[in-house]
Amino acid sequence: MQFNNDNVIPFSVPKEVDCLPPQSIEAEESILGGIMLDPQAFDRISHILVSEAFYVSAHAIIYQAFTQLAATRQPTDLLCLTNWLKDHNQLERIGGRNKLASLFDRTVSAVNIDVLADLVMQKYKRRQLIKVGNELVQLGYETQTDLPQIFSQAEQKVFSVTQNSSDEQYKVHQAVDMAMELYQKLEMGQLQGEKFSWYDLEAITGGIFPSSLIVIAAESHMGKTHFMISTAYEIMTKLGKGVLYVTPEMDRIQVNNRILARITGVDSIHIKNRTEHYWPQIIQGIDQLAQMPWQIFEHSSPTSTEIASAVRRSIAEAGGSIGAVFVDYLQQIPLESGGNMAHEVGKITRQIRAIAKEHKIPVFLGCQINRGNQTTADKRPNRHLLRNSGEIFEVCDQLIMLYRDAVYTKDPSDQTIELIVEKNRLYGKLGTATMLCDFSTSRFLNLAR
Repeated sequence: MQFNNDNVIPFSVPKEVDCLPPQSIEAEESILGGIMLDPQAFDRISHILVSEAFYVSAHAIIYQAFTQLAATRQPTDLLCLTNWLKDHNQLERIGGRNKLASLFDRTVSAVNIDVLADLVMQKYKRRQLIKVGNELVQLGYETQTDLPQIFSQAEQKVFSVTQNSSDEQYKVHQAVDMAMELYQKLEMGQLQGEKFSWYDLEAITGGIFPSSLIVIAAESHMGKTHFMISTAYEIMTKLGKGVLYVTPEMDRIQVNNRILARITGVDSIHIKNRTEHYWPQIIQGIDQLAQMPWQIFEHSSPTSTEIASAVRRSIAEAGGSIGAVFVDYLQQIPLESGGNMAHEVGKITRQIRAIAKEHKIPVFLGCQINRGNQTTADKRPNRHLLRNSGEIFEVCDQLIMLYRDAVYTKDPSDQTIELIVEKNRLYGKLGTATMLCDFSTSRFLNLAR
């Protein structure tokens, strides 16, 4: 197979590698010829194949022409293609009419065009991987850039290659396929939230849903961290799924002290003080903790990019999936610029929600609220008190606000806590669930018990 090197998309190859990058010229030619032969061929591969995947630049131009023809509902046959390329001054760039005639004459059918499209995409991704490898080498030499930033950039580059952005991004879903998909999910109960028997709350929220951002908002000392640790414990023990806990505020020893209190039922003060009476229970709890699917990302001020990176590592180390991510809490994530604070907080919230969508897991995000209710008779919070940004309310799927009357009455015997569901895009209901909470052990109980 002969072709002009000037007709190849520029691509850097390491000097020590004396070979062409991964490619399949024959497959590219068969795809283009097949589209000219079969009016339905382009529709079969348009959601799989992108023009950048073609190794030969002329082939990429021809495929782009097919895309434009299909977008305007014109035929993709040889005549229409030739006229389009001529009208857009591209015909000579791809080798003229002889090039198109050659592609058309060499192709027998478009029967295997989807297989060939997948092959071309695989070759393209291998070239991307080589390109990223070269870029990683260059990053290693950028000594003026902080190493954590280098690592983050490197991970993003590698991860961008692993994502198949072409399959679903441009696919238009048909009613018959969607109806069958919906039926199957309904039949298997996959549209229901997962529940672990917090009855009153789950009657409102519907449970925990994948791909969702649940904001847990409250004033200081209302119990956000206790709530998230207790929820994480239930997900691990009742649902049998792994959890990643992102802790900018407390170090991992403090967080683990609380999860150990939840496991053992021993007051966290006794655990810290190594109270002799409880030592056997503490040792047993340590053994239980060691067996749990529990991971912590400890960072004093993680960016949303660093959190996303930690989630990817957590999922990889957990064997490919986890049950939930907890971020404690939003205001500890540094703003990216000195611009409008409300806008920046909203931007971070959207980035955290993108993590939930990308990995199809629920993400719980702690959030401080303003103290604007201090002068009112009813101290219960509402969504208008979300600190710094109303966008938090717009972005999240669920908003659960915590309220304890005991914070104001100073009554130590009052262990009730109200879970006020202010937004519920996932299940539709709003309302307040009341539970019992024991902060000495980070334990939440149904009020009926």
